[in-house]
Amino acid sequence: MVRKYDYLRAIEYTSTVEGRQRKNVSELMALGEAELASGRYDAARQHLRAAIDLDPFHKTFSDIAWDLSQVEYMCNNYETSLEWAQLAQKNGLNIRTWHLDYLQALANVEVYRSTGSQSDRVAMQLTKPSVPRVDVRINGSRNTFAIVDSGAVLSIISDTLADSLHVRRLGTFEGTFYGLLDEPIQVRFGLLESLEIGSIRLENVPVAIMPNDKMRFLISSNEPFAMELLLGANLLKEFRMELDFKRGSAMFTRLTAADHDPDPAQNLFIDGFRPMVRGTVNRKGWFLFILDTGSEVTFLNASQLAQLPVQFYAPKMHGALLQGLGGAKKHGEKIENIEIGVDKWAGTFKTLPMYESDDRAHAVGIVGENFLMNFKLVIDFGRMRVDLIKG
Repeated sequence: MVRKYDYLRAIEYTSTVEGRQRKNVSELMALGEAELASGRYDAARQHLRAAIDLDPFHKTFSDIAWDLSQVEYMCNNYETSLEWAQLAQKNGLNIRTWHLDYLQALANVEVYRSTGSQSDRVAMQLTKPSVPRVDVRINGSRNTFAIVDSGAVLSIISDTLADSLHVRRLGTFEGTFYGLLDEPIQVRFGLLESLEIGSIRLENVPVAIMPNDKMRFLISSNEPFAMELLLGANLLKEFRMELDFKRGSAMFTRLTAADHDPDPAQNLFIDGFRPMVRGTVNRKGWFLFILDTGSEVTFLNASQLAQLPVQFYAPKMHGALLQGLGGAKKHGEKIENIEIGVDKWAGTFKTLPMYESDDRAHAVGIVGENFLMNFKLVIDFGRMRVDLIKG
């Protein structure tokens, strides 16, 4: 069930797994992985540690340690996340050095410290390109618009803006991000002193610092569109958000520890630090899609097409030019007459473009703004729910 990403069914076996007189490493690990993906971090920590206490072989040990590192990362416990990541690496798992450096740099930082209001409604723009943007204030001195981009693992700031604000650097190491089309992008890392969304004020906000030329797109008539700041998933997970596209407003509500209580009917999951929404394809499911408020377009992952309930098709080229973060461009294939469903709603796309990416192998596609903007979109990382409200 975990391999099929049916996490909720796997969690239903909790009492069976816990009730065995002789505990099983594989069962405890699978249960912990399902709980990690479902945002049930206390339970995941308990079962993964029980699995590792059974002293499994190196490969299994390293996989469990990496799962535990992800649990602590999602809970903003970077020092403990680093310890587990180092154990995973010591036991043979290949972990990028820059990721360890990033965890080390944040080990003693209280990230996302809240010093303002817990909730506020702000104006939201949705002009070309059609991605949600809100006005924010950085380090108490600079206002700019920020793209609400749930598909980005980490918040991103342009290097020019970071330099002008003297953003504190997190060491001298560099990391590598990958855009939609798998193009590598070299980034550095920093820490915003403060970020204000309306009357909400957060301190110590980690960001990736990206070259300006990697944060530009071409829109209609080859007009350039430059971005200075993206609010990514590691920040957005701290909130319950309502994006009201019809009225042009966004409500952000800071989550407390008591708010982290996943709904039994949750449809929001975390995979590879990205939010995934459970959906249907041609009225069959379930399948996981990347929930990407920063993408104008809904896509299907060509590498996952064989598992989807779609008829055999002859590849066709679509006229649209796919643009990934980092400036990569290509024309791709399309598939026709596909129904995508999320929450209680579904819509048929006359054509859907496709991308191909092994980096997101668990996702069958991306749900973007051309689907989401037809609703008031509620993303609740406490209840782990995506709700689409019509009207």
